[in-house]
Parts: sequence; structure tokens; C-alpha cells
Amino acid sequence: MTIQTNKMPAAYLPGNSTVVLKEVDIPVPGHGQVLVKTKSSTICGSDIRAIYHQHLGKGPEGYQNKIAGHEPCGQIVQCGPGLKRFKEGDRVIIYHISGCGVCNDCRRGYMISCTSPHRAAYGWQRDGGMAPYILAEEKDLVLLPDELSYTDGAQVACGFGTVYEGIEKIGICGNDAVLVTGLGPVGLAALMDAKAMGAQKLVGVDVVE
Repeated sequence: MTIQTNKMPAAYLPGNSTVVLKEVDIPVPGHGQVLVKTKSSTICGSDIRAIYHQHLGKGPEGYQNKIAGHEPCGQIVQCGPGLKRFKEGDRVIIYHISGCGVCNDCRRGYMISCTSPHRAAYGWQRDGGMAPYILAEEKDLVLLPDELSYTDGAQVACGFGTVYEGIEKIGICGNDAVLVTGLGPVGLAALMDAKAMGAQKLVGVDVVE
């Protein structure tokens, strides 16, 4: 696909309850990378902290003045060399953490636990999805099934995906009752995932009526 311009608007979070739009270059994918046309990018709780609470954080949550957007989903429009699985036109979820890919946690599928200095979260330590295009590593992509919308995929990118990983680790099944305390987006996602995995009794409680 031919990109008609080499510039795009992008959202940054200065931490003073505002969002700033800047004009930036559209990135060009290198080896093992793709350029994804952003179709949906939902707002993570960590984004909210950065917008309203001057949340600079440290380590994995250190916002480094990158394009915001921690939960992106879209369609591949340009491919760099060396791709092994994906191609132009594929609908993809971009997993929110880009790990080193070679440590024990990454090789087991737990990129969020990667302790390498190369670990970077989209929208935090590397450019995220609050722009028309996003540069992503092929290893961070998940194929979006046809039956799911791009907004479904964006929610899977972090919130539902994070919950699913935890529930899978503890092995929820039809014999289990599940209690979730705190019914924000992630808590509600936990209940939905647990139900889909067979749990017969679901209880949700929250301090907010």
C-alpha cells in the first residue's frame, strides 16, 4: 500500500490534564517490523493516570514522551523485510508489551514479565496507537479473528489479554466459583473471561455503588 503523505498527527500526554497533538513522521518498518493503520485504540487505566495525575512512573511505567495509546488494533499496510507470519492486509492486535523475545519469560509467553532493558510498552516507552499509523514488531502481533471488531481487538490488547493470562495461569474451570473485587474495566473483563472459561458461580463486588 502506498502512503499518500509522510506526516501524521499524534497524541502525547504532558501530564497536566491535557492531550497535545503533534505532527510527526510516519515511520517506515525495518526488519521484522510492520506499519499498522490504526483502526481502534482504547484508553487504558495507565493512560488515565498519565493524563490526569502527572503519572511519570519509574521502570515499566515510566512514560517517556512517546505517542500515547496502550491498546492498539489495526490493519497491516506496509511490511519490512524478514517477516515470518504476517502480511499486508492482515487485521492484527498489537500486544501492549514488546519484550526482548529471548529471555525465559518472553519465551514462555509472559512478555509483561520481561526484565530486559529492551522491554518497552507501546504508548509508554515506544510509540503507541493514538495516531493514524503505528510501527510494531511482528513478534508482538496477534491475528484478529474476523468475528471480532477492531475495538474488540483493542480491548484484548491489554485489558482482556492481561486478565486472560492470569486466569489461564490458575486454571479456571466449571468447578470454580470466582470472586472479583473491583468492577472497573479489568474487573468486568475478569468476570467475562471466567464465565467463558466455564466458571459456574461469579461474584463481583465494588466499593462504589
